[in-house]
Parts: sequence; structure tokens; C-alpha cells
Amino acid sequence: MVHTDKVVVLLSTYNGEKFLEAQLDSILKQTYSNLIVVIRDDGSTDATVSILEAYQQYDQIILMSDTRNNLGPKMSFGELLRLGLLDTTAEYFMFADQDDIWLPDKIERTLRVMKREEAGGASLPILIHSDLRVIGIQGEEIHPSFWAYQNLRPSRDSFPRLLMQNVITGCTVMLNRKLAELCLPVHPDAIMHDWWIGLVASAFGKIGYVHEPTILYRQHQQNSVGAKRFNSRYILNKIFEPVSIEKNIKQASAFRAKFIHTLSGRSRLTLDQYIALEHASYMKRRLLIVKNGFYKIGLIRNLGLLINWR
Repeated sequence: MVHTDKVVVLLSTYNGEKFLEAQLDSILKQTYSNLIVVIRDDGSTDATVSILEAYQQYDQIILMSDTRNNLGPKMSFGELLRLGLLDTTAEYFMFADQDDIWLPDKIERTLRVMKREEAGGASLPILIHSDLRVIGIQGEEIHPSFWAYQNLRPSRDSFPRLLMQNVITGCTVMLNRKLAELCLPVHPDAIMHDWWIGLVASAFGKIGYVHEPTILYRQHQQNSVGAKRFNSRYILNKIFEPVSIEKNIKQASAFRAKFIHTLSGRSRLTLDQYIALEHASYMKRRLLIVKNGFYKIGLIRNLGLLINWR
């Protein structure tokens, strides 16, 4: 692959001294060389900032000066994306977590799929993501596939499905400039930045994916989200938990408010019907979601909405 396209890697850090150097080294050793790494620290109190300052010896590393303001992961990544758009003319952006390890050809493989998707419509907002290999604190393998571990099917990324369940992991994502411009700002009511951006891509553009893992996804006690083995009882409890449904509805309402004038009629109807769950009783929510959403093939595999979709 000719390395003509600039790729901006956006890394948000917070008290990441334990694993940060391994992650930075893995990014700097990518087979794709035309990249810069823009880093924002979210108010670390350990040695993270000192490590970042030491890595500024590399031309690819750019450390933002605002390192004391704690925004939390979703807003910190949103700020990184905003500044990446303002300060560069790059066409592609990727998110990186501080504690993972990128496989050497992660950028190259992801960009190859991005280019393939763009060939069918370069002006579209496009998101590409990938599977992950789950590892422990010492790098030991927990599972070779995060998707299999959590029983996720990346092809189930239609807009109605994404309203209920996110199948996109932010640290694997590449988005083109069109999508970056459209999704900002990340709304405070978004559950996570990757979920919000995935909704935008599904509603207005395309989502593609790399079938194989591109990163070693490290699990430890400080993970913001992390990997949990699929368990149908856990999923049922989580889905029917009132707080979870209310967070999803809040995110959907924020999405509707931002994009109401550009959404298709079908997407607007989907949002309206989903947001209407806010006023349904707890038991009615359960009945409607189960009746209209679950696909049962041995195990409960996915969750839908109140209307039919492909």
C-alpha cells in the first residue's frame, strides 16, 4: 500500500503509566508510516504525562497542552477529534486506548477496507472497525475473538439495532473526514463516543469491518468498558434494567434533536417509536422489546426495536 494518505491517531490518556509505553511503541511500529499521534491527557496524577513528554522525541507524537481538565473518555475523544479536524487536513482518523497493543498492520488493514468502501461512494460518511483479541494484564490470551467472546455480530449494524446495542469498539475504529465532520460535537448524552459515531455512520453513511483482530485488547480493573463473556441471563438483566433503557433513550433523544432536519423519514420514525418507550411502563417495555426484538437460535443473540427492519 502506498502511504500517501495521512492518518491521525487520537489517544486519550488517564493514569495509564503501567501499559502506556507498550501501546505507544506498537503505534510507532506500524507498517503504515504516514501517521501522527495526537494525545490528550485527561488529568492524570501518575507518571503518564512524564511518559508522554519523553515520547515527544518522536516527530509523530503531538501532545496537547490542555492536560489538567478531566472530561471523561467520550468527551476527551470528542475534543481530540475536533482538534484533529481543525489542526490537520488528514482524511482519516483512528481512536486508541492507552492500555492496548496494536498489531503491526492494524492501520494498513483498516485503511484497505476503508478504501474499498469509499470506492462505492467516497463522499459518504464511513466507519470501519474490527475484531479484537482479548488479553489479560500480563498479555496472556483470554479469547482469540472479542466478537465471539461477547456473541457480537458486526453485520447487525442497522440504525434500529444500534439504538439498542453497540457492536462497535472505539479503539478499533477508523473514520473518514466526512464522518468526523458530521458527528461532532459528541453530545453529552451520548453513552460513549464510539456508539454516537456509529449511529451517525449507520444513519447517514456506511459501516464496514475487518473480520480479524487488529489489536490486543487488554483487560484489567481500570477498563472504562471492557470485555465480559456473553451470558444470556446477564444480557437480559442488563437490557431490562430501567437505567440502561433510559440511557439509551436519552442518547436517542439527543441524536434526534441534533439531526432532525437531515434524517430520512424512516430513521426519524424509528427514533420516534423508540423514544416513545420512555413513557411506557416497565412491564410494557419488557413485553414490547421481547415481542419485537429478540432472535432466538439456541441463545438470545440480538436485540431490536418496535418496528421491522432487515
